[in-house]
Amino acid sequence: MGADELVPVLEKVDLFHDLDHKLLRRVAEAGREESFGPGEVVLVEGEEVSGFRSFSPKGVEMHVVLTGSARASVDGVQHAVLGPGDYFGELSLVDGGPRSAEVAAGDEGMTTFALAKWTFQELLDKHPELAVPMLRVMAGRLRAAEHPRN
Repeated sequence: MGADELVPVLEKVDLFHDLDHKLLRRVAEAGREESFGPGEVVLVEGEEVSGFRSFSPKGVEMHVVLTGSARASVDGVQHAVLGPGDYFGELSLVDGGPRSAEVAAGDEGMTTFALAKWTFQELLDKHPELAVPMLRVMAGRLRAAEHPRN
């Protein structure tokens, strides 16, 4: 999928919502498409995104699901099924902390748009407005975690 096809997909993702078309195109051009087979582990819970690991794209990326699905689990307990438009791996790119969940491709496999840590940081440095929708999303998640609905 080329940048022209990715822009409409990315503009629907809340992390990139309200960014102008030009910046969305830069984000689309900065990442790459990745494919994962059924059950393939994409991120390992507790894994660091620094040190030697940070020199390899695998494991230091955030992903937006393009096709297929993934299962996210914490301590071996499934917490979510992710589908097209959902994303994962963004927290470790922002704070540099270890991965908070394991994510594995679903039964039919998965294709993602992947954005490496150093590319993400470069985009943030050059385009700080990229951080605004992310802050809104993370603030919303924090509020939801503090006051869960029953």
